[in-house]
Amino acid sequence: MSAHIWILMHNTSNPYSFATWCRETLVEFTELNAEKQVFSGFLIAVLVTACIQLIEYTGGLPSVFEHLIYFPLIFAGLLLGPRIGALGGFVTGLMLTPMFFPTELNNHSEAIIDWPLRLLMLTLLPLITGLISRSVQQLHHLENKAKKTFHGTALPNHDALLEQINEWSKETAAPADALMDIINLRLKNIDKLRNQVGHQKADKIVAELARQLKEALGSSAEIGQTATNELVGLHANTEHSREELQEKLQALLRQPIVIDGNEFRLDTSAGVLRVKRENVKDNANVVIHDAHQHGYSAAENNQVFSFLDQDNDLVNDQDEPLSKQLLSAIENENIKLYYQPRLNTNSGYFSVLEAIVRWRDNQRGYLSPEDFKPLIEEASLAKQFTGWMIKTAFNDVSQWIKKDFIVRLSLHITLNDILEPAILNAVAKSLNQTKFPASSLSLEVSERSLVRINEQAKVYLKKLRSMGVTVIADQFGEGQLTLQSIFVLPVDAIKLSENLVLQATSNSDKKRTLISMIKMARSRGLKTIATGVDNRAKLLLLKHIGCDELQGSILSKPTAKDDIPWARIR
Repeated sequence: MSAHIWILMHNTSNPYSFATWCRETLVEFTELNAEKQVFSGFLIAVLVTACIQLIEYTGGLPSVFEHLIYFPLIFAGLLLGPRIGALGGFVTGLMLTPMFFPTELNNHSEAIIDWPLRLLMLTLLPLITGLISRSVQQLHHLENKAKKTFHGTALPNHDALLEQINEWSKETAAPADALMDIINLRLKNIDKLRNQVGHQKADKIVAELARQLKEALGSSAEIGQTATNELVGLHANTEHSREELQEKLQALLRQPIVIDGNEFRLDTSAGVLRVKRENVKDNANVVIHDAHQHGYSAAENNQVFSFLDQDNDLVNDQDEPLSKQLLSAIENENIKLYYQPRLNTNSGYFSVLEAIVRWRDNQRGYLSPEDFKPLIEEASLAKQFTGWMIKTAFNDVSQWIKKDFIVRLSLHITLNDILEPAILNAVAKSLNQTKFPASSLSLEVSERSLVRINEQAKVYLKKLRSMGVTVIADQFGEGQLTLQSIFVLPVDAIKLSENLVLQATSNSDKKRTLISMIKMARSRGLKTIATGVDNRAKLLLLKHIGCDELQGSILSKPTAKDDIPWARIR
């Protein structure tokens, strides 16, 4: 990486400051060719000498200032290098010989003795400081390179690839819908080869594969290594179709790697994640993690090539269609989203709308998700159904925003008690597309999903929280989690189970437990929410013990989107 790029990346100061201007000017100077630098050094020497001549003609300086002449030359050596500094000092020394001064200003006996020593000092000082400066810069460069390269192969490492992704995401020249392919190559048998041929030769094999991959993708691609058995290729602004990319990679992986005349075959699988530039900005960590997970899945399933376009809409991912019964109910609008307001006990107004799915059955009336859950138990159906719910809710939100309504939305996203990374990704994309404030969105996740949350889902959940989304542990108190375990999970609020609230109204021990639970949650900064508030006794108890938000039929029933009481919402 050039000095110019390095400085720009690490410059956090005011871009209009004098220090920034000096740094940028210096960088531009160091990027000039050698002839221009030498000419600039010569000009510096002439200017220094001219100033000294002027001082001598006008009577000289006090002796304390005589040695100030060395400072500009020392700085020239530090900033411009030993050759330029030494040249400037040598020219200055020559121009300060007795022949350049009038005889009346010279003491000939002293001048003949002093000027060679001065010439030597003027040449050596900038030369030495320049050499020291160059050594420090080289050490810094080597240290920086070591931090950004993978030991053994010297390929860019995880941090360097993240920088590349971040730089690409901020490129103003590339359109927002420009695409990047993140290619994850899993080298399944590299450890076996390492034991057979040794570490050095194994590193050569990996480096040669990286070179061939770069050659196949084009000079604009960047190839790095994130683990001993993993190569990652970044191909920005790609225009390859899936078929073209698959053909290139499979042809590459079929070829043996030749090192010192010997052929080696790598058992390799390729996972490709395609992302849009607009979806990568400030999200590089999650994107490269997704690519890693996709590559890992491809290797686990023994796939030579696997392709995933992250921009595909979740609800259009028809690996398996929704059951005919559900699909028919959605098309006939028998399944709809209703919205139940949630009361803020501090303000006395409704503050949040929770999206609730209702299925109107001709014989059984309105059914909740619990009633028709057997139809969506299968993971792919639950994912698609939740995707439909997210899309519908954000469509409604977009309409309310246009009407200047104040909206805070809460969505339950674990119908099958599994926290799907694809669902969390769909939420993030919907926030981006609708420009809905993340701080106005709450996601309700079940206790069971938190108990078995995987690392990828945890990364997504933390990312959403960092954006401002509130995460609520739903049905808290059913016995799956304790408050102590909640404190270490990525949640911001707990939603008390209806059964826990019901018991507290009739049992003094349960009441004390509930009071203690709310106090402890509040002391740790967790908001408390109660649902199922369907009578006055529950309402008074929960308000008295300091529950933050209440929801139930005594306050408001689930309402169609056109009948929401906006006048009571703050």
